[in-house]
Amino acid sequence: MTNRPFKTGESREQASLLPPRIEDYVGPDNPVRAIESFIGALDLAKLGFRHADRAADEMGQPPYDPADLLKLYLYGYINRVRSSRRLEQEAVRNLELIWLLRNLRPGYRTIANFRKENWEALKAVNRSFVLLIRELGLVGGAVVAIDGSFFHGDASKASIFTRKRLAEQIAKLDLEIEAYGKSLEDNDAAEAKADRADGPGHGGGGDGSDVGAKVAALMAKRSRAQADLDRLDESGETQLSLTDPDARLLVKGGQGVAGYNVQVAIDDKHKLIVADEVVNDSSDVGQLHAMAKAAKDALQAETLQVLADEGYYSSLQLKACEDDAITAYVPVPEGNERRLEKQGRFSLKDFSYDPAGDAYRCPASELLRPMERRWQNASGRIEIRYASSTKTCRTCPLRARCLSPKASSRTIARWEHEDVLDRHRARMRGAGELMSRRAALAEHPFGTLKCRAGYRHFLVRGFDKVRGEWSLMALCYNFTRVLNILGFEGFVACMAKAFRSPLAARPAPAGCLQLLLEAFWANITVRLPIRRFGPSPVG
Repeated sequence: MTNRPFKTGESREQASLLPPRIEDYVGPDNPVRAIESFIGALDLAKLGFRHADRAADEMGQPPYDPADLLKLYLYGYINRVRSSRRLEQEAVRNLELIWLLRNLRPGYRTIANFRKENWEALKAVNRSFVLLIRELGLVGGAVVAIDGSFFHGDASKASIFTRKRLAEQIAKLDLEIEAYGKSLEDNDAAEAKADRADGPGHGGGGDGSDVGAKVAALMAKRSRAQADLDRLDESGETQLSLTDPDARLLVKGGQGVAGYNVQVAIDDKHKLIVADEVVNDSSDVGQLHAMAKAAKDALQAETLQVLADEGYYSSLQLKACEDDAITAYVPVPEGNERRLEKQGRFSLKDFSYDPAGDAYRCPASELLRPMERRWQNASGRIEIRYASSTKTCRTCPLRARCLSPKASSRTIARWEHEDVLDRHRARMRGAGELMSRRAALAEHPFGTLKCRAGYRHFLVRGFDKVRGEWSLMALCYNFTRVLNILGFEGFVACMAKAFRSPLAARPAPAGCLQLLLEAFWANITVRLPIRRFGPSPVG
């Protein structure tokens, strides 16, 4: 036996009588087989994918099957490969992708156009997977956490202008134009003086033409800035993006991002995303009800508990949630209360409301009675104002702790639906454990996507395309998590169990899902050369 210092591979020149099959490139329990079967079970034409309903007898060069391109993207996003050029390279050298695409090699333009053109269909696929995990019992359907996170867009901060920034730019350009104008006047004066001294034609020339060109360039730049400012005034928008028309400069905690605010609702059973949306508003205040309602509809729950952080607090949003049988838990901001307490003054919690007498009682046991008029505040709430007696406050021993030096009486504004906030405040007094759960739930998907997968920015521009790409991210997060929860064998077994369960025992809306599961199991048996597994317990 010949001694060798290292293990040696096979010769590249060695001929083979029976070359290996592409089927041998991946094992029987490789996750790409789950991707193959899931996408094979989808009706891509109904989901809205372009070319999905193309007939075999149509003329012209046939396009790539959208199922193959969707497999490519799903595999790529799961494995942290998003660039169309990188996906083109991986389709040539990655054995798993060679198996998945059956050695197809689409170009990067075809790959990129698929993501841009099928944004709405990508959202539909994401929704269909949420229906699937609900059918498999992987969601609790009782408690969800809502959170938002900033993602960079395909735009820089310098490409986004606000009214203030445009006004400052115009003012700066006016100063520069004025300075160059004075330079031109001084140059003309110097030439005139030289002509008088040496005669015409001996003025030295100067650089008036150069200054004039610079002034013209500044005037053109000022005209563009003024046109952008006029566009903002006409549209009513607060920002203007020159690169991505829908990206905005989002600021929170002193940090700014040129991009989008991604909102998600996470079910508490397995931390799966059940609802999502992409907005370009840096504030989360107006997102609570929309996200909670979307999660409630996706889970088909009669009632729902929603957990959110302080940034989502809004009295109007809390009432909308309550009207839709959604119990919201949102910490109450105490900024103004704390400011008054630091000043040694009484805050609102020191005043008690008497519903029987419709009056507030102050710390000195005096009553604040309602005024006849109703007021509408900046947020659109209709409020009732309660005022104390000026005469009583003038002689009150607690006046210094209650009123500002210039005030003559104390006034408290009460919303006409203040009972909604009273119930919410009562809930929040015992919600410490729920708030701890919220942090663990809400941060998990964003931490996984941003830190593990590195998805901190979008590669496309515009709301529609960005929402399509986010749907790919959310789908890959859920898909990977379901495989981790069930394992490949458990995934297949749960699919079989879901398909074989009696249709009569299912909720009525699951009829469309029956077709999905039927097609899925048919593809499992046809496409996967693996043994059949019995149902396994789900952890």
